Amino acid sequence: MTQTRNRTIYLIKRAEMAIRAGLDAALRDLSVTPGQYTIMSLLAAKADQSSAGLARRAGVTPQSMSETVAQLERKGLIERAENPEHRRILHISLTAAGSALLAQCEARVDTLEAELLNGLSQDQIASLRNVLHAIAQKSGTA
Repeated sequence: MTQTRNRTIYLIKRAEMAIRAGLDAALRDLSVTPGQYTIMSLLAAKADQSSAGLARRAGVTPQSMSETVAQLERKGLIERAENPEHRRILHISLTAAGSALLAQCEARVDTLEAELLNGLSQDQIASLRNVLHAIAQKSGTA
């Protein structure tokens, strides 16, 4: 058991579980799931994305993305518009309400991240980010 507890991938999974639980708690009273937050963040970084593109970037199935997009649209947080060049492709963007809610989410996520990284030096945080970027790039998810 000692070997498993010290495996890097096990520790990353444990960190992911802590982050997920923290996000659930931080966003719950805003009625936003971690998955919805991720999609809104991706749209804030780059508007007019397709559902398929969002699914690839978020690492979820197209079916799961369709459900999340539908939920966000029902809430008035995103809007879909037909791509004039490819009428079958719908581009998704944040609405003003979505941007406002995302700002509230970001403030809470900033607090959560500060709590999770409390006690680490700036050099340690930079090293951690570099390592995580390298893993993501190697796996093709960056």
